[in-house]
Amino acid sequence: MNKKEKGVLFRLLDYAGDYKGLTFLGLFLSAVAMILGMLPYICIWLVIRDLIAVAPRWANVAGISRYGWMAFAFAAGGIP
Repeated sequence: MNKKEKGVLFRLLDYAGDYKGLTFLGLFLSAVAMILGMLPYICIWLVIRDLIAVAPRWANVAGISRYGWMAFAFAAGGIP
């Protein structure tokens, strides 16, 4: 019972064997894909925020097409 158990990360790295570097590369690329997948929603929120700010005067809306193109680019960039 005095034997200390390995953590989850160390057990996973034991399974990886000689490919430990690729395991960390996979973790990094997964984090980047998660961030790119979340950015379109942030851009849509910015569009809605700008639309609510000028609510009855829709002619005063400026710059929302830029957010739309950014959302499209981030969505396309997040596709694996």
